[in-house]
Amino acid sequence: MKNKALATLMATAITATLVIPVSSVSAATSLNQVISYETQVAATKKAIGESVSIRNLTKDTVITSNGTFRVHKELKSLFHTSNKTALTNAQATIVVKNGQITDVTALTLNKAGTSKKSVYFDGGEAEISGDLTVNADNVKVQDVNVDGQLIITNRVKKAITLNNVEVGDTITLKPNVTKKVNWLYVTLIDMQSSDINLARTKVNVSSDQTLSKVDVVGKVTIFDMMSNVEKLTINVDKDFNLYGEGKIDQIVVKGGTKVALDSGHQVGNVQVDNKNVSVTLPIIDKKELNTLLASSPYVHVSVNGYDILSTDKWTTQAERNAFDSAVASARAVANNNSASQEQVKNAIIQYKNALAVYQAVQKSGTKYGYGDKASLQALIYSVQYVTVSWYNGTDVSYNTPWTTQAELSAIESAVSSAQAVVNNYYATQTDIANAINNLNNAIWTYKNAYKYGNNGYYIDKTNLQSLVNYAYSVRVTVSENGAGLTAGTLYTTQREWDELYSAISYAERIISNSNSSQYDVSSSVDYLDRAISVYRGQYKTAY
Repeated sequence: MKNKALATLMATAITATLVIPVSSVSAATSLNQVISYETQVAATKKAIGESVSIRNLTKDTVITSNGTFRVHKELKSLFHTSNKTALTNAQATIVVKNGQITDVTALTLNKAGTSKKSVYFDGGEAEISGDLTVNADNVKVQDVNVDGQLIITNRVKKAITLNNVEVGDTITLKPNVTKKVNWLYVTLIDMQSSDINLARTKVNVSSDQTLSKVDVVGKVTIFDMMSNVEKLTINVDKDFNLYGEGKIDQIVVKGGTKVALDSGHQVGNVQVDNKNVSVTLPIIDKKELNTLLASSPYVHVSVNGYDILSTDKWTTQAERNAFDSAVASARAVANNNSASQEQVKNAIIQYKNALAVYQAVQKSGTKYGYGDKASLQALIYSVQYVTVSWYNGTDVSYNTPWTTQAELSAIESAVSSAQAVVNNYYATQTDIANAINNLNNAIWTYKNAYKYGNNGYYIDKTNLQSLVNYAYSVRVTVSENGAGLTAGTLYTTQREWDELYSAISYAERIISNSNSSQYDVSSSVDYLDRAISVYRGQYKTAY
């Protein structure tokens, strides 16, 4: 792009001036040169040109409040007649040479669409060398290169879509100016390396591409992000709740009072710069990792297998050590209370890979013996006991497997009976076979009795379930304007119902998630209660 090339050229000139050694005699001159270059670069970032209001478009001209102008060939797609609706009453800062628009240094779209029919603005890969401002609702912007910011004002109240828009600076969402705020749905499609500055609360952002950076600032209290993001920075004034799903590589908390990060996102790292902020960390699910570690599938160790029964498997000590190392690494992650979800995920993958290698090198023994008690003894040694809980798991660490004392006693009794057969010199092959079968059944029953601890908290979801049931009961007829409805019938629009249903769906996910904390439940109750109140406040009566 020509303006980016100019900025790069100026920046190169500045850099060159800064690194050239200067004598004390010429220092003042060189400093003046630097200041001169910086002034030129700063000037290129301003919205230069004349400010106009766009009145109409023809095939070859733009009719404005300051006259009619032809359009440079590189900007024709920007002022194509297909954009006539979107550009109606738009404000633009343009550079005109010889009656021709050669550059657009700022553009503000003021024409709103509806929930049924959006207003489209297709730039056709043309360039705006400054800021693009969207100042109207239900607008879809696509295929345009914006050198500066893409600004979404507080007049965008319901929805906006950006499709393949290249933004050189940030996508900035301006703060709300009213107390009554509805959810704004921002859809990003094929947006590469997007940076977002969010100063508006109750925004739902969904993106099919990973976002580079999202900065949440000011009075934002709720943010629903349905996307992956490399870095999320939170610097808010008061309490803040993060909702949504996706993967976040890093979260940095710089400000706020109570910041809740226990959303459905998979978070790699959380950095808290302000120690005065109370942060609720993401829920780390270790259930699968703990289950894998609870049933380590070891076999015998031998040099050549001559001492191992033909019915058993064995490996060398080196092969066993390699697998032991993987088990130790996975257990370190399982026992680390500060481990991230990404670390847990990697530990599971590494454990499974090591297990596959360990199982691949296992060989059958070559020893044959009467009664084959070695197989029974190996099965006894394979039993992995877990914690006993006396208080329904509330006294067991989060995601740690446990059973009742009765379930432990049952497996201990089965092991004792099997050991008695091993110790019985006169045990027959039938005795041994029956003992192996009985112990296998007991082990299967014991493992299926595993439950998982919840850090000592009893999670009461009764009120949330009742609120979900009530939320469904307040639904009224859906209509855009009440046309065709019997007089006196209450109705809301589809979007107003969808906003409430989004809150209901989130509450149902909290209810169905066995790992939800009491804080999750309480936050969801508050969120759904507000959503119900907003929805009921939007009731309209058909005439």
